[in-house]
Amino acid sequence: MRKSRHAASIALTLTLLVPLLLGTTYKWVDEQGQVHYTDTAPPAGTAYEIVAAPHSPSPVERAPPSVTAETLPAVPTPSAAVPEVAAADRDDGRCVDALYQLQVLAGGWRVYKAGPGTDRTYLHDRDRPAEIERLSRERDDNCSDDPAVLDSQRRRADELFQALGPECREAREKLQNMLRPTARTAPSHIENQQAFIAARCPDLSRDGVWLQDWILVR
Repeated sequence: MRKSRHAASIALTLTLLVPLLLGTTYKWVDEQGQVHYTDTAPPAGTAYEIVAAPHSPSPVERAPPSVTAETLPAVPTPSAAVPEVAAADRDDGRCVDALYQLQVLAGGWRVYKAGPGTDRTYLHDRDRPAEIERLSRERDDNCSDDPAVLDSQRRRADELFQALGPECREAREKLQNMLRPTARTAPSHIENQQAFIAARCPDLSRDGVWLQDWILVR
């Protein structure tokens, strides 16, 4: 007898709890005074009370979505590397120097390279053809194929030829002598010499290039 009552009590408790677990629970009393707990709204016109609201799991309680091969983002397949065609390694400065030195060697000048102090290393006549060939390769390897750029490089080589020529070197040495304290040169002469150098002999110093000697060998 006691067991049956205990079982009936458990059944009643479960009956009352199931709606609570499932979702919103409505509590209402019918005309006979019997209390009802339902998960559906009571008949129209019946007063009721909401006992429990739907329970939505919090972000912590939510189970993480399952990850499958279909849900993973597609990894882009690396495309085949496109070989880059390296541009010719051209050097503007080496181009201008080569053009300038070819002008120097094309004349009948004795040519030399300045060493430490006043030392000079002259180019022997027998070595001139080989040096011209070397500088020609230097020109071909470094000068531009663009006609406009090449024209600019040639123009700068001409300026270098003028600036490093004997006339400009002599003009600079003359100005140095004028500026010596013991020279007693008239200021107007100094100004004229400075103006000549500024107009015709820009400071375009170079190391390791062939220079014209003072004496022309015919």
